[in-house]
Amino acid sequence: MIPHSLALWGCWVFALFLLRRDTKKRPDISLALWLPTLWLMRCGSRGIDYWFSGDDIGRLDPLVIFILMTCGFFILIRRPCNWSGVFAHNSALFFFYGYLVVSTFWVDDPENASVKIFRPVGDLIMALIVATEANPREAIVTMFRRCAILLIPMSIVLIRYFPQLGTMQDKHWGLDMWIGVTTHKNPLGQLCIVSALAFIWYLMDARRAGRRLKRQYLAWFYLAMTFYLFNGNGGADGRSSTAILCLLLALTLYLALGRFQNRPELVARTIVWGAMGLAGIAFILQLFGSSLQAVVAETQGKDATLTDRTYLWQDVIRIGMKHPVFGTGYGGFWIPSIYDQLSPAVDNHPKEAHNGYLETFANLGLVGVGLLALAIIQCLRSATRAIRDDFEYGRLRLALLFMVIVMNYSEATFSVANHLWWFGFLIVAVYARPWVNWPEEKRLNLNEQRGEVEHEEEAALA
Repeated sequence: MIPHSLALWGCWVFALFLLRRDTKKRPDISLALWLPTLWLMRCGSRGIDYWFSGDDIGRLDPLVIFILMTCGFFILIRRPCNWSGVFAHNSALFFFYGYLVVSTFWVDDPENASVKIFRPVGDLIMALIVATEANPREAIVTMFRRCAILLIPMSIVLIRYFPQLGTMQDKHWGLDMWIGVTTHKNPLGQLCIVSALAFIWYLMDARRAGRRLKRQYLAWFYLAMTFYLFNGNGGADGRSSTAILCLLLALTLYLALGRFQNRPELVARTIVWGAMGLAGIAFILQLFGSSLQAVVAETQGKDATLTDRTYLWQDVIRIGMKHPVFGTGYGGFWIPSIYDQLSPAVDNHPKEAHNGYLETFANLGLVGVGLLALAIIQCLRSATRAIRDDFEYGRLRLALLFMVIVMNYSEATFSVANHLWWFGFLIVAVYARPWVNWPEEKRLNLNEQRGEVEHEEEAALA
């Protein structure tokens, strides 16, 4: 077996080499994109303090977060952007964020809440950097790929060579679950979604450009590592069923939307009919004493309670009804005293509701849920309309938006600071392209440079 230290340093050298190579290959992507890329890497792993001291609480992580936010703010104010147009088009999302900030005033511990609110604000700043790039679609794909280049092999090294860091004991006393650089099997599955999408999109782009798929060795290698991690420890309880289903949903939607490239005006109508059909299936299952939830759970070898999530949901609703309108305030629900109010069936000391909509209700009340719903609807309408002007960017946004909406049925990502798929939601929810005035000469020069790089690569492989 390879020595532990050699495996770790070899992984770092390999990842840094690929990241440097990727930067040179993408001259159409600004260096400013490294800020949200580093932010995405932070969202997809544990806190920075943990890697230096073994403790999640420390000063290094907040310091890095503050530095990235400050740099991001100065980048935004230098962008050639009509901000009034961006704010108007994304008004529901900005209203939701305004409510997040205001809600900290009625949290029991306002000082702690005022500190917590900086992180979701940082998520929004980084998302705005991505949305105001000259090519936001390429920026998203590049971010995902660079994040996977480092975190996927690092997860495998931790699991195989440092099991005290890369695995954790299952609460049901089964096989140790794989967690890699994350904190649980579910976040690891969500990280694998990022990696799988990044390299599947890479292969699709390579095919569209006329390059040979069998020669895209790096993409196939990373996909192999990604699906190896998806499988967890080999048991049904060791892998994240939600992540697997969400990946399949995102890819299915992305490919299905590709059929409308010549008639993008039909996308909105098809989405409405699809939603109505799904609602009809759910209604019929209810008539026969079943449910869509139970059917999906059974296909994954899970029970209808989704690993006891339904018991937790009942408790969250019961406790949340004490403050139904405005909630407990952002970050004010999961406090130590809340665990005394949970039922005996919920014995795993949860830190979230495992449902993004209930998590929003518990913290922000019905007002917060309503504002979130308005933001989601506005984002979907924006993506549906924008698909007519930029089809590839539009269908990527729609596929990821629907995936996150479904993911939040059994996982809580909405408004969770520094969560991989809250940030992932924001980068496709915010739309700013019509109000960003990059010089046309810059767009043309960047596209020409990228074409030259791709031509040189193909010639080298020939």
